[in-house]
Amino acid sequence: MITELSTKSLSNFAAIAFLLASASCPAKEPMWKWEAQDCGVETSIRALCAVDEKVCWFGTAKGTIGRTIDGGKTWKRFVVAGAEDVEFRDVEAFDSSRCIAMSVGEGKASQIYRTTDSGESWNLVFQNKAPNGFFDGMAFWDEQTGILAGDPVDGRLVVLRTADGGATWQPVDSTPAMKEGENAFAASGTHLAVAPGGHVWVGTGGVAARVFHSTDFGKTWARADTPMIAGEPSTGIFSIAFKDTQHGFAVGGDYTKEAAGERNALWTSDGGSSWALLHGTGDDRPSVFSFRSCVRCVPDSNLVIVAGPDGCNVSRDDGKTWAAFGDQGFHTLSVGGGLNAIWAAGADGRIARLR
Repeated sequence: MITELSTKSLSNFAAIAFLLASASCPAKEPMWKWEAQDCGVETSIRALCAVDEKVCWFGTAKGTIGRTIDGGKTWKRFVVAGAEDVEFRDVEAFDSSRCIAMSVGEGKASQIYRTTDSGESWNLVFQNKAPNGFFDGMAFWDEQTGILAGDPVDGRLVVLRTADGGATWQPVDSTPAMKEGENAFAASGTHLAVAPGGHVWVGTGGVAARVFHSTDFGKTWARADTPMIAGEPSTGIFSIAFKDTQHGFAVGGDYTKEAAGERNALWTSDGGSSWALLHGTGDDRPSVFSFRSCVRCVPDSNLVIVAGPDGCNVSRDDGKTWAAFGDQGFHTLSVGGGLNAIWAAGADGRIARLR
């Protein structure tokens, strides 16, 4: 009988009941927060790569690269010789010693640099020669095999590949045709994503918001139309991420209307052959969130995180429901293998780690 239970038993019973109730009722806001870090720069950061809980790299304007090896307690900065006038928009790192950095800009301003000595020296390993060429982002399947996608030249998607850890890059000739006025966004180097087995997806914007998909490391391509907002140079897919070879997400919108959220979040369950809009809760919320420039999936979980200039959102059920968290906005996110290695970066040198 309950009247015979001790005070301690009643307390334990209440605690168990509370935990069960909490588990069945999702929290309105995850118990997470962004912990700001001082990386020593004041320029906008769009290039970011978390390796693990200790190591993270970033790239920014004026040829500057940053790196931490103590979880963000301290950051060391490097100015890449010969790149003082360009901005790095993507970095891909394998450990505390090896990093690939991609700069953006028309013509020769689009470059690829590589370090193998912790950033002390950098080698220019590739420079764009097409006058209207423009690099957008990179991704690596492993420490040796990577791919870069850029804006179209002569009407076709620009693709480069490496098989030696970024030391050398070769153009791919069999690339898909793109529409006039269709480009990609070098927003944070995340307009493309890769998955094991040679899968790679590239999102576009402008007059059309489409996804190009290859299953053989970029040799051949299929294309899929999407319901993402498009039609203006400022609209389209800014970031794409895949949980596995079938389930993925894409976000973006119109960067000139950051507060708007019209048709700016997508999901797929068939490897990118078809895409559907993510919708908000209730008839009065056709969109899940406002403009978002980056989406990342957390490995071995159901977590998906998105970030934009005015805030961040998380889904803990593979995109079915979403909650806002934190009080800061960012341009880009990077997940170094799990929840304990997630960094975000944005305007004015803002960089933070998720706690």
